[in-house]
Amino acid sequence: MKTFRYIIGLIVLSAFASCEKETMTFEGTDTLYFDVRWAINDWGDPEKQWAHQYYSPVEFGLINETDSTLQLRVRCTGTIKDYDRPFIVTVNADSTNAIAGEDYTGFEEQHVIKAGEQYTYVTLTMHRTERMASENVYLQLQLHSNEYFTLNFPDYGDHPDNWDPETTYGSNQDASVHKVVANDYLVRPGGWYGLDTGYGLFGKFSPTKFRLMMEITNTEVADYESSQGAGATMPSGRANAISDAFARYLLEQAAKGREYAVLDEDGTMMFCSYVTILGGSQAWAPFTTLDEYYR
Repeated sequence: MKTFRYIIGLIVLSAFASCEKETMTFEGTDTLYFDVRWAINDWGDPEKQWAHQYYSPVEFGLINETDSTLQLRVRCTGTIKDYDRPFIVTVNADSTNAIAGEDYTGFEEQHVIKAGEQYTYVTLTMHRTERMASENVYLQLQLHSNEYFTLNFPDYGDHPDNWDPETTYGSNQDASVHKVVANDYLVRPGGWYGLDTGYGLFGKFSPTKFRLMMEITNTEVADYESSQGAGATMPSGRANAISDAFARYLLEQAAKGREYAVLDEDGTMMFCSYVTILGGSQAWAPFTTLDEYYR
């Protein structure tokens, strides 16, 4: 399970803000706001350069894990206090299609900025679900004012030295809300050695095959980014080794019997070229059905 404190593009980084950071001060009740920051690249000062982001993306298509835990920072303005200050955060149903207990768990409404501190984290875990392969799943969180905090940042603006926020999944400068966006889109990478005809080291691409291949061969999406040039992440030698290891798994499963054979998304037996190289009389061709193989 992967834990997010800050989300940096496709890379997860944990970072803690210093209590000594210069704070904004206002007359009257302190303001409460989401202060989630991340950047496409894992460089720069998170506190002085990273943008205040409107949302946190959980892109399961780019990672192998089926669960992703986020820790979303909530900060307050003003001076540090010597007493606890509770607050509530709720799910905004009008802007949420995520299902509690299925798409996410671990969310709690009650939170506290403790004495001597100026921020805390709202924690929840997103889970990969089938519908994320075809749609974005949204979860919008809403802060609420009380006797300790107001919500005075409906049009939050960072310092001019901070980078611009990402807007792939929309924008909302109201810092009292924060959106989590989860999906499971997986597209054919540049380093995929396979053809739509079914042949090639990896055979025809499908998200189901790609995920299983990464699981069996202990590889990641980033390993398949490119196949060309000196900096190729998937050179042909490595691709051959992956096809070899994956074919051995497919052949072993098929040898156990019909109910164990691994099927691709179209219902045919999953294939890569080393199935024919290693399988001998037990091999099968691309797009072979169970009936054809076990007749």
